[in-house]
Amino acid sequence: MDAGSLAAYAWVALGANLPRGGADPAATLRAVLPELQALAAGPLRVSAFYESDPKDCPPGSPRYVNAVAGFLPQPDETPEGLLGRLQELERRFGRVRSGLVNEPRTLDLDLLAFADARRATPRLILPHPRAHERRFVLEPWQEVVGNDWLLEGRTLAAWLDGCQDPPLLRLPSAD
Repeated sequence: MDAGSLAAYAWVALGANLPRGGADPAATLRAVLPELQALAAGPLRVSAFYESDPKDCPPGSPRYVNAVAGFLPQPDETPEGLLGRLQELERRFGRVRSGLVNEPRTLDLDLLAFADARRATPRLILPHPRAHERRFVLEPWQEVVGNDWLLEGRTLAAWLDGCQDPPLLRLPSAD
């Protein structure tokens, strides 16, 4: 699939660093993929799963499992509507928001981009304002869309070249 057809996609960063109901974080990410597929108007494109050090998290936070998924949104979907559905999935998967910034969580679903939509509201900023600073977003996203995908006027490869985050550990496929 060429970059032009991917330009209409919604892109979501997936992360988890707490177990959920006896399932490890990678199992949680695998379990949410069919739920994301149900929101899509076409096939889901998903990166490999990666393990990363916690970034800007409280001391002692466990390592994260991360991935990026993209899909063509339903024709009547809006960025705000999709954000609400992602937050509902987080709640269904046990996410509790205590107000502590970057606290450990059973599931985190961040809307990175929604086609070419731009937003700057208290509820939603698109493209995601910190995506370009996070290796755990950039590397999986690059895997799915390629080196030349543009984010805020620069390629993912260029953002990765300047990223100071520690390397990620690519997890073996669960297939």
